[in-house]
Amino acid sequence: MNKLSITVMGSGNVASVLVRNFAKRSIKVTNIIARNSRRGQLLADECGAVWSEDWNDSVPEDDIVISAVKDSAAAGLWSKCDFGDRLVLHTAGTLDMEVLKPFARNYGVLYPLQTISASRDMDFSGVPLLIEGSSADNLSRIRELAALVSENVREVDSGTRKKLHLAAVFANNFSNLCFRIAWEMLEQQQLEPELLLPLIDETCAKLHAAAPSKAQTGPAVRWDENVMKKHLEMLTEEKELSEIYQIMSREIHRRS
Repeated sequence: MNKLSITVMGSGNVASVLVRNFAKRSIKVTNIIARNSRRGQLLADECGAVWSEDWNDSVPEDDIVISAVKDSAAAGLWSKCDFGDRLVLHTAGTLDMEVLKPFARNYGVLYPLQTISASRDMDFSGVPLLIEGSSADNLSRIRELAALVSENVREVDSGTRKKLHLAAVFANNFSNLCFRIAWEMLEQQQLEPELLLPLIDETCAKLHAAAPSKAQTGPAVRWDENVMKKHLEMLTEEKELSEIYQIMSREIHRRS
């Protein structure tokens, strides 16, 4: 067993998946600090940690503290904690590292560039972990921890991390909305949405062999107005979807 030990603040998606990956690598989690008593206690039981609702003196002085709480609640929670000399990391894509400076003497970032759901058993070995540290020593400790969890560790500053997060929103959140819209279209016709899975799988598989600019297909590429007109006629009663269709079609054609 390695000598690193962790206190995790939060019990949501990121906290849960991080804790499970720490457990797989025999990284000891000593404390779970979470306001949600049910999730917090369950997560603590899962990894053999102690759950508490608020920061307390039971957190070992040499623990690395990982804050995996929502951005809007982070500063309010940190202001109630006496971190001392502990290394404190946040896991957010859009928060500067320096937001921790008023609350901790040693601080940094451990951001997993991945879509994360607590309900999925996700192995982080191939997930990019983007790290940043307030000093060379802190960065070294963060890199040591990250390397135990992932084979893809990158030192990235706050500005670059924000841009990566924006790109991730387009790649994941927006594409998933398109999947949802397509799902609902098929369900309205009493068809199985799973019919789309081979198409989606092939769409994603292409990206391992070619850039998206080389893989784009469909009527908008060739500006097939006959097909596009028929599609828009089907969306007459769906104003928002019609607008999405037209905006995305124009953008596909412009970039093609």
